[in-house]
Formats: sequence, structure tokens, C-alpha cells
Amino acid sequence: MVEFGYFKDVNLSFNSVVKKLPIELKRKGFEVLSTVRMDNEFHNHLGVDFKKYVIMSISNLQLAYKALIKEDGNGLLQTYNVIIYQKNDITVVGVLRPTLLISAFNSEYLNEGASIIERKLLEILDGLEKKRFLKEKVSGKKEKQGAIKAVA
Repeated sequence: MVEFGYFKDVNLSFNSVVKKLPIELKRKGFEVLSTVRMDNEFHNHLGVDFKKYVIMSISNLQLAYKALIKEDGNGLLQTYNVIIYQKNDITVVGVLRPTLLISAFNSEYLNEGASIIERKLLEILDGLEKKRFLKEKVSGKKEKQGAIKAVA
């Protein structure tokens, strides 16, 4: 099975990650275009409860602009989702593997952009528990560094 995303368990509160992740994304050149609380949407529209779950739609606007200049249809490939959810008492952050998505197209400039985006997203995942993120920890939990893992 193909591994389509990278995931990391982090020892930070869900709300802290939802609040601070956009700052880290911006530091790496991304803009958060939308944020959807899926648990709230499920509750409001379906009347069901769901674990805390956020989907952030992000884009690197510089790279998106370059791709759209080349071809209008490239707009379909210029946003990526970042997910944040709570699994038991652990906050999980996941990102799509842009190189996997773009590999279906025979485009050198899209492949190059996807590689840049993937590298930056992995740097963000790796830095989630670094000093600037550690101001708010999950109370009563042992500090642990989460490993980034690819998941199918």
C-alpha cells in the first residue's frame, strides 16, 4: 500500500497546536486558506459527536503563483491539507505527501515545487515540539518526542 501522508504524535494540547501551527506554517512560507473543525461540522449538520479534528487547507502562494502562470489548471494542485486530531490523550498532526500527489503528472516544475513543499512540511512536523512550541504542554503527561511516520 502507498504511504500517502506523514503523521506525528505530539505531546501538546490539541488547542495549542491548532493555535500555533499557523504561525509555524507562515514562518515556512505557507498561508492557511481555511480551517474547518470537522467535529463541530459533524455535530451541527449530522447530529453526531466526533473526536476533536481540524482540517487546515494551506498553500505556498509563491509557488502557487509560479504554477498558475504556467497553466490555469495547476490551481487544482495548489492547496494541501494539514490535519490535527486528538486520539485518546495524544494530539496527532498529519500532512499529505505532495511529491506523491504530483508524481502522477509529468511536470518537472510541479515536481520541483512539490519537493520544496514536502521538505518544508517535514521541517514543520519535526519542529512541533521544539522550544517555541513547548510553552504549553499537556498537563500531567510525560514529555516525549514523537517520531514522524509515513502512513498508508
